[in-house]
Amino acid sequence: MAFYRDIGDRLGEANTLVEIGDVLQFLDRRSEALERYEAALAFYRDIGDRLGEAYILKAIGDVLQFLDRRTEALERYEVALAFYRDTGSRLGEANTLQAIGILQENLTLGLEYCQTALELYTQIGDRYSQSRNLIYFTSEILLKLGRQKEAVDALNRAIELAREIPY
Repeated sequence: MAFYRDIGDRLGEANTLVEIGDVLQFLDRRSEALERYEAALAFYRDIGDRLGEAYILKAIGDVLQFLDRRTEALERYEVALAFYRDTGSRLGEANTLQAIGILQENLTLGLEYCQTALELYTQIGDRYSQSRNLIYFTSEILLKLGRQKEAVDALNRAIELAREIPY
């Protein structure tokens, strides 16, 4: 990171802060990850990188979600969602919609967010994210809503999608 600072590469410095934050998040050192992400956010804002800003706002929201700071997480997700839409990043938009859906106390509203994310994943052809959405989020909410048949259908569709992924 010092190298980027020495040569004045603010984007490189921001990206390095994000990578360090990602590692800290993985190591369950979330408060430290949050510090790095907040520092990176300042760099992205200074250089006008809206896509970088959206990415890091989503990452901050994820950390806040793990820290059970739901309201703050939702606030970050909402701003990230607007930036993703402004920049045309449909995958970022879908990932953020799904994150917002997961945090909804109203399960019906949460399902709507997750299904909207699923529609975007389908439109962009991301089978992995479609399958993951169906397994971990959509079917889970459907089960909580008592809609077992729809949940089983979602899981069966996830299996079909998983078989189509060339791994």
